[in-house]
Amino acid sequence: MDLVIGIGNRLRGDDGIGPALVESLEERTGVERHVVHQLTPDLMPRFGEAARVLFVDASIDGSELRLDRLSPSPARGLGHALTPAAFLDLAAKLYDLSTPAWLLSVPGSEFEVGERLSSQANDRLPEARRRIEAWLEAESIPAAT
Repeated sequence: MDLVIGIGNRLRGDDGIGPALVESLEERTGVERHVVHQLTPDLMPRFGEAARVLFVDASIDGSELRLDRLSPSPARGLGHALTPAAFLDLAAKLYDLSTPAWLLSVPGSEFEVGERLSSQANDRLPEARRRIEAWLEAESIPAAT
């Protein structure tokens, strides 16, 4: 099973990019979707059952979509400090899990309180959705793009 996790807060403008994208995906066999405000250890059992994982999150840096293969990186704490790379590190330490994982970073520009995505974020959604679909369609574990 592939696991796709949309990370973000829909009440903080473009921070809701990850949830919006993951919720827009059609259901398909062999793919489990989750939407979370932040990564927490309670996701680790599902993570451990997955063949591979794709995290989808807004980025405050950069202007281009990025799909990167992740490596574990030590956590500075739980909650917002638990990045996808830190999540991998914690999963390895707590449960001896080493599921291959990627992060699709979608640039955002407006993170103020509000439920709407910016026009720039909305313009990026189709390409981000195509990247997710390509990742899901890949028969082998895709390289970073």
